[in-house]
Amino acid sequence: MQQPIDTDISSFLLLDIARLLRLEFERRVGDAALGITPGEARTLANVARFGPLRQNDLANLTGLGAMSITSVLDSLETAGMVRRSVDPKDRRAKLVRVTDKAAPLLAELKAIGDDVKAVTRGDISADDWGAFRRMLKTARDNHLAARRSKRATGDVCA
Repeated sequence: MQQPIDTDISSFLLLDIARLLRLEFERRVGDAALGITPGEARTLANVARFGPLRQNDLANLTGLGAMSITSVLDSLETAGMVRRSVDPKDRRAKLVRVTDKAAPLLAELKAIGDDVKAVTRGDISADDWGAFRRMLKTARDNHLAARRSKRATGDVCA
């Protein structure tokens, strides 16, 4: 008889937490009636976090396809929240950056994110929460280092 899958392994737990965080964030963005969709909020937050960045890199970060990210960016640009410009390193590529007009909305998104984090943290002590965050960062950095190493040897695509 085949063993059932252990749903408490770290990868399943991380995926569950990520899914629940996203659902809660998106629900709160919708409830806040900020004038943007949850997808636009995620996109704007990623541009603010990493920007300026190429439009295709933003698509990878958000998990949206090229057509979808273009539509989201069109809406954000029309609202004056982001600006696209030609990448000086590659004139075929577009760089996306937030505008000053986005600052109040980003502050509201940060408050929503802080509330979601508080739900996630619950009654976990500050020390344990700090240790948890450090371990997550180390795990992320391990994956990024492995990807860089494989790219350097030609084992994976960028």
